[in-house]
Amino acid sequence: MADIVSQAWFWPAVFVSVGLPLLLIGLTEMYNALVRGGSRAAPIVLMVRNYLVPVAAIMVLISQPGAWDEEQSWFKVFATIFGLLVILVVINAVDHLVFHRAEKGSWRDRFPTIFSDLIRFVFIIVGIALLFWWVWGADVAGVFAALGVTSIIVGLALQNAVGSIISGLLLIFESPFEMGDWIETNEDTGYAYGQIVEVNWRAVHLDTGNGILVIPTALLADGSFTNLSRSPEPYLAKREVEFGTDDPPGRVRELLVRVARDIPVSSPDREPTAATLEGSKYSVGIPLQNPGDRSVALNAFSTRLWYAARRAGLHLDGDDTDEWRTADRLQKALHQIAPILGLRGGEADALASSARLERYCQGEVILRPGTVPDATRFILDGRVVLGIPTEDQGFAQVTTLGRDDAIGITALTRTTTISRAVALSEVDVVSLPVAMLDEIVRGHPLLAREIVRESENRVRLARAALAAVGEVLPYGRSMLG
Repeated sequence: MADIVSQAWFWPAVFVSVGLPLLLIGLTEMYNALVRGGSRAAPIVLMVRNYLVPVAAIMVLISQPGAWDEEQSWFKVFATIFGLLVILVVINAVDHLVFHRAEKGSWRDRFPTIFSDLIRFVFIIVGIALLFWWVWGADVAGVFAALGVTSIIVGLALQNAVGSIISGLLLIFESPFEMGDWIETNEDTGYAYGQIVEVNWRAVHLDTGNGILVIPTALLADGSFTNLSRSPEPYLAKREVEFGTDDPPGRVRELLVRVARDIPVSSPDREPTAATLEGSKYSVGIPLQNPGDRSVALNAFSTRLWYAARRAGLHLDGDDTDEWRTADRLQKALHQIAPILGLRGGEADALASSARLERYCQGEVILRPGTVPDATRFILDGRVVLGIPTEDQGFAQVTTLGRDDAIGITALTRTTTISRAVALSEVDVVSLPVAMLDEIVRGHPLLAREIVRESENRVRLARAALAAVGEVLPYGRSMLG
């Protein structure tokens, strides 16, 4: 027994016969655990278990003195196979650790697959050359020389293309944008505006709202652009407008800010701005919650500004004509609401000196909560929703107003309204100031009773609307316009 133990091959044989099964069992359990977890490292462990470990065991056995011929040709064959397996396992392991486990959005995650495959190919060629030099004593200088010459030739032939690709890759590694960001390029790269929907090593894809614009990353790297989504302040949608030369600049700026503030997609974190430019031009900045709302916001602003300028008596684009607000139309409007006010024809005509015709576009706010109306407006045409702002639901609809209904009935009592009135369509109204309402009520006391009755009816509807959303009308704040 002592003679067997003293043999050189004994302990390597024991190691292979005992250690190999245990190692294979351990690798099998590791492989199954990785498969259950969906890990991409499972194929690497499988390669180690099925190929690398058995070949290593064979090498241990045949490496013993006198096991093979003196030249050890078979040992070199197995050493070559073992070396190839080691190269594949190491390269795949490094690829898994560096790229497959990269954090989303990091430079490793954005690294193009084609370049990682190219790097792996180069390392495999170099590893094989070194392996043959070490095991077989082969002269691999020619391989490295050929590889160097080939690299120089390919580099010279593709220097422009490769340079563009490298520029694009550097831009991606810098990470000045990510998926979902809105960017705006400058004139030096060709103007473009859109949301990033895809980024790869060759190009950036922008959704412009009118198709997908593909911009090479090299073009962005060589030019300049603005990432609208990474500003610490809300994005400002800017628009230049022009008014009449006789319009007071202070009133114009006040009108611009007021209209911009009511745009639904505007940001509540920053106030709109307005500035006077040269001549009779003005600029307005509308803060937005999302840069993608720019076209929607500017379209709504331009539409509402036209109506607001007409109501304010200002001259947008220098236009001083208004073919809608005429004396004949005002007379017809007053005769339309005369029965509601209890007036006769002659009494209605007398209101023409102070009454005004106004027009609102869809979505405009006609009455705001927390204000005392300076006039009562009677609807001539169109529909208006009357509601109460709430903390949870945002807006509780009380009722819908139509032809001959009144907006701002709390003007007569000089009380603050808690309701908001928003135009559901284009709305034409005739506006009667408070002083005129006082004169009408003095001559027709029944009108005050009708206004109180309508106010109580709206309070009843408001209680029901708030109860439907789980809220209660606060005591002492029961005045609805």
